[in-house]
Amino acid sequence: MSYESPAVTKAIRVVELLCESPVPLSQAEIGRRLGLNGNMTFRLLRTLERAAWVVKHESGGYTMGLRPFHHTSKPVARLDIRAAGAAPVRDLWQTTGQSTYLGVLDNLHVLYLEHLDATGPLKIAAQVGGRYELHCSAPGKVLLAYGGAALLDRVIAARPRKHTDQTITTRQRLKAELRQVAEQGYALDREEYADGLMCFAAPIWNYEDRVVGTVGISVLTLHYSMDQMTVDLGPRVLAAATAISTALGSSVTGEAAEPLTIEGTS
Repeated sequence: MSYESPAVTKAIRVVELLCESPVPLSQAEIGRRLGLNGNMTFRLLRTLERAAWVVKHESGGYTMGLRPFHHTSKPVARLDIRAAGAAPVRDLWQTTGQSTYLGVLDNLHVLYLEHLDATGPLKIAAQVGGRYELHCSAPGKVLLAYGGAALLDRVIAARPRKHTDQTITTRQRLKAELRQVAEQGYALDREEYADGLMCFAAPIWNYEDRVVGTVGISVLTLHYSMDQMTVDLGPRVLAAATAISTALGSSVTGEAAEPLTIEGTS
């Protein structure tokens, strides 16, 4: 038996569509993209507009308002990891000049709570609120390595995509990779998400000595080799992870991390 409310589901889809769109969308365009009839689209938009969730412009197009941010920013601000990570993440960014992020697990993705762009002329496309697959990103592999067998099973069942020739998609290879991540206390993205892009990420532990997030950096192969990134920037990432973990009350640091990976997974 399904207890889903169709009207609420449709409203959520409208909100998600407008959040993703860089330009205002007309009522007709919204209805077309979501497969909704004109009457339903009008009623949804009118309801959301009255609640100040969407804004109707003189052109007739709709965009998201700031009312949702007013509400959703409150639970995000209450996330201890975000508060504890603010200074270490900024310090990491200032000392490396590289794309720097703070992420948490969001279903089968890593969600960025913070992201600071590299200071050079070339930028890596990432943003606060961005969601990235677990199997092919360094922060994702950190969260997957300590997420247990059930999480790995779900990732494999979802048929992970092969983004580049380096992307790991098979259970056997991914399992071996995650064991190594847990043993060494950090993860690498060796151009697995995109050609020319590498990442180094480390786990963040809380007072229960449980991994609750990840911090890391992304660099371009134009500027770094894998060895240079690992040797020159890796220790800075590990130091940031230790600072955040300590602020959260953890006694676990870097090499002390016990490999909790995926025992029992076939």
